Amino acid sequence: MDEGKKSSALDHALRLLAGRAHGRAELESKLKKKGFDPESIAKAIARLDELSLTDDRAFAQSCTASMARRKPEGRLKTRARLKQKGLPDNIIDEAVNGCDQTELCRSAAEKKLRTLSAPPDQKKKKLITFLKNRGFDWETIRETVKLVLGEESDRSDQSN
Repeated sequence: MDEGKKSSALDHALRLLAGRAHGRAELESKLKKKGFDPESIAKAIARLDELSLTDDRAFAQSCTASMARRKPEGRLKTRARLKQKGLPDNIIDEAVNGCDQTELCRSAAEKKLRTLSAPPDQKKKKLITFLKNRGFDWETIRETVKLVLGEESDRSDQSN
């Protein structure tokens, strides 16, 4: 019976991995929610490790790349999302530090700018608020807003 449960936990983990990459902690959590006992989960994860199917570092890189394409976010938000997936801090640090925050911020700003229809001063404020809410630091936001709004931003800075 125990062997059947181990097999089932492994089978379920393999089905999860067939859909998309998962981190170790995420797999363990999903297997636990499915009702597998801790021993079966440990054996399944150990087998996946033997088969080189669990790699938190590659999973973190994949997640950050996917988030950057879908919804570019700053270091703080990216770090929080990776933490939610149960990844260790050292791997999160590597993944987050590997991202070009300036490029991500610019991408998010340009995408948002296409949907903003407001006077230049309100557009700037809305863009800054949007980027702050996305988790970008002030220095990156300031440079990005200056870049994407061009001279409009320079004129607004001088009038303030």
